[in-house]
Amino acid sequence: MRTLLVASIIVLIISGCNTKKPPNKVEPVTTNDTTVVASPDTSNNKGVNNSNTDMTQQDYGGVGELTIGLSHSKVIELLGEPASKSKKEEWGADGLMHQDWLYTNKGIVLNMSSEKSQSRQEIFSITISSPCAYKTKKNVGIGSSYKDVMAAYEKDIDKSNSNTTTITVGSIYGGIIFTFGKDDKADTIFIGAAAE
Repeated sequence: MRTLLVASIIVLIISGCNTKKPPNKVEPVTTNDTTVVASPDTSNNKGVNNSNTDMTQQDYGGVGELTIGLSHSKVIELLGEPASKSKKEEWGADGLMHQDWLYTNKGIVLNMSSEKSQSRQEIFSITISSPCAYKTKKNVGIGSSYKDVMAAYEKDIDKSNSNTTTITVGSIYGGIIFTFGKDDKADTIFIGAAAE
């Protein structure tokens, strides 16, 4: 019995040693005739780099003049003061302070984030709906058809998080999520990280 137990432990140790994780590869990604080299995954975010720079380089970080990371002062310069703001609250997922800025008559909701309650805020995510006329760099916006969005972002669609009413471009960890109504037209566009 003891020999069987020792043999089992040795097999487990040997098999554990043979299950090394392969090194992360750095693969170039080509979008819009531009090659972006993604850095290897060094976090637990399933291989997705959440940085604002990477999202912007891949056309996942903005719509119209609004981009992820844009400062609060630039937002006010572009849109004016919001109709309302939510209370600031700390998110456990990222430790940042978050606040929604609602531009209801423009069809824009901005989630603004900052390191501390009183520090400089910047755009964390963007949600647009009617009557917002802003478009992505690939010229799709509210009212664009499902077919047009599929054609514009064909190579960048995350099929595991897309279906007949939603198209996820990039990923839920940093990208664009198009939601379609009954007429197969985009009625909401979300830009940013929908999950951590």
